Amino acid sequence: MRTIIMASALLATGLAVPAMADGLDHRCSPVADGRIVAASEVSKGLEVLGYRVDRVKAEDGCYEVRAVNDSGLPIKAVYAQATGELVRAWLR
Repeated sequence: MRTIIMASALLATGLAVPAMADGLDHRCSPVADGRIVAASEVSKGLEVLGYRVDRVKAEDGCYEVRAVNDSGLPIKAVYAQATGELVRAWLR
């Protein structure tokens, strides 16, 4: 039951956003002042939702995150480094 609730929460918060058609997302572009959100902040956001973050990888202006909840539901998510904004996510 908790898995269903967590999956519903992820969908409701926009965590399951489809990828853009061209495979590129301009939300991962760096900002002019060069600021970035720390990877630890992105991890904390998922941990609050009950996920254990397995990996955070910085690539092309994005953080690629792999995480699993306590029921074993795995996700993969992409966040913009400049803003910490969720770009897309999916169940893996």
